Amino acid sequence: MERTVTTDSANTEDRRRALRQAFGSFATGVTVVTARDGQGAAIGFTANSFTSVSLDPPLLLVCLAKSSSNLASFSSTPRFAVNILSDAQKEISNRFASKTADRFAETEWRDSAGGVPLIDGAVAWFDCITDNVIDAGDHVILLGRIADFSHSDARPLAYLRGHYLDLGLAEAAADSVSHHGGVRVGGLLDCMGQVLLRKTPDGWALPMGDVRAGFREARAALETSLAGQGIAAETGLLYSVFDAPSGNATWMIFHGEMEHAALEPDLRLFPVDDLPLQEIAVPQIRSILRRYQSEIRQARFGLYVDDARNSGQIHAIDQRATPWTKFITEQES
Repeated sequence: MERTVTTDSANTEDRRRALRQAFGSFATGVTVVTARDGQGAAIGFTANSFTSVSLDPPLLLVCLAKSSSNLASFSSTPRFAVNILSDAQKEISNRFASKTADRFAETEWRDSAGGVPLIDGAVAWFDCITDNVIDAGDHVILLGRIADFSHSDARPLAYLRGHYLDLGLAEAAADSVSHHGGVRVGGLLDCMGQVLLRKTPDGWALPMGDVRAGFREARAALETSLAGQGIAAETGLLYSVFDAPSGNATWMIFHGEMEHAALEPDLRLFPVDDLPLQEIAVPQIRSILRRYQSEIRQARFGLYVDDARNSGQIHAIDQRATPWTKFITEQES
């Protein structure tokens, strides 16, 4: 769903909020930028506004808000490091984004050859000599010349629209179901706070593609089906994986967004809080939609997995897995 906000909007705060959301549509890695202050103490902050700049000479940049308490120290430091966090380091990301007094106290780290802190277990790190500090609106840009670096094959921590993404979980779920009698992909599609449902002889259902031998073919089948009905949609995160009611395939439900359009008679958009749950044909889909209502209110999402290795668990994007039976008990009590 495309949302256009003009730069001359009357409400500046609304425009800033919309712009932040638009920037958040770009999935990024997560870094902790470290240095030492004028007294030699280790300092650092979490940042996803990081990018490579040049290979020759080797340059990178990271942005720091002018409102940061670390602004003076990082603007004057001769050296800093960028640590790209792994998907096992969410707590470190949160710690260095908080107002915790000593962010290094519970963090395993060491000094680089250049004397700046490096986070143990990071996917990659770059020890940099400050090349320039550039004023840029409400931020400053730290341009660093890379003096030393290291990297590994670990999976990086990813961030999108205010949430961590568990890339490894989605990959494992897709791999685990790709050989169990076929795959069928469906879409939990949002259109300005409404969910698209299809009317079937048995009741309402999510739009689904045909069963295919593998995950990629099944996802393509859903996209082809939607396009054939004039629905412009983008499927994003994997939201639920479970055995089909008939037992002859695995269903994978993806969350996504769609543009508003004229719909065929058997399709209808329902407000999230007004979904016809009692008229949903498939019990598993009814459970998915009930969970979706709850997660929309909390703005915290997870991936439900029900297979031989991960039976009936919700793996939250930024929390530990929640047993499905516990979730249902809480929702229905």
